[in-house]
Amino acid sequence: MPNLPIGRAMWLWGLLGWCVASIAVAALCHRLRRVQRTYPPEVAAFLLRLETELAERHPGVQFLGMLPDRFACLLLIEGQETPVGLHDAYRLAEAHPEAFPRIVEQLLRDVQAVGIDRVEDVDFVDAAPRLLPQVRSLCWLDQRGRFGDSGLVHRRLNDELVVVYVLDDPHCMVFVCRAHLRQWRKSELDVHNLALANLERLGAQGVQAAANGKQPLLLQSGDGYDAARVLLLERTEGLLVAIPDRDMLWVARESGQNLEQLMATAAEIAGQASHPVSPHLWRVKDGRLQAVTATR
Repeated sequence: MPNLPIGRAMWLWGLLGWCVASIAVAALCHRLRRVQRTYPPEVAAFLLRLETELAERHPGVQFLGMLPDRFACLLLIEGQETPVGLHDAYRLAEAHPEAFPRIVEQLLRDVQAVGIDRVEDVDFVDAAPRLLPQVRSLCWLDQRGRFGDSGLVHRRLNDELVVVYVLDDPHCMVFVCRAHLRQWRKSELDVHNLALANLERLGAQGVQAAANGKQPLLLQSGDGYDAARVLLLERTEGLLVAIPDRDMLWVARESGQNLEQLMATAAEIAGQASHPVSPHLWRVKDGRLQAVTATR
């Protein structure tokens, strides 16, 4: 199979190489950046202690980082990304540092009691314009695909990938579960079609142009739905697709591509991704994503 012309190959691999490097640096610096932005040393120390306390004593709760516009963090609790204000906890920890574990326990109890969006509180009229799809791995679904006692609504793309649905918010997202469907009296197909329509309105960001054009596309818009935009290509036969991260989509026509190099690069990026989806290279065929295998 012929390789890319030298100029285009150098451009593509330079860009992909930059992505690998930027993801690695971001991963190494992520924890430090979260607590050293503009905070005084005592606040940074509180945040590090909070993250450590959660990791050691509350493994079911994940600290995702600080919100940009207020003294609050984002926690993953019961499958939901939940903004949590920290002013009261910080003041209590200053006054009673020895009681820090109890302060964190009470903070989590308060969040679980009143801070999480419950299914019965989510009205479909409010939810409809915020519904969006995310492409995730089946492994991710098996590990995190629970929302209380109800499974996440999902659609299989193939043996390794699924589509899940979220209610998007500027600071957090709630995964749609079967209880939501019962509450709304909607089917998975209803949610899927609505989420796709919302994704199209959010912007195809050149995906269709790449599908119809000559040049490869590497999409990293940063809105959390780049990988999901592969769903807009379901009817475009013969495309090569890589979705190593939730926030990355690579699309190109197959003619002239070096498959082995593309496969290796996709696997390398997925191995260092913040939100890994798939290490594989895929081909759009018959409306589905089929894994590309190495040529011999």
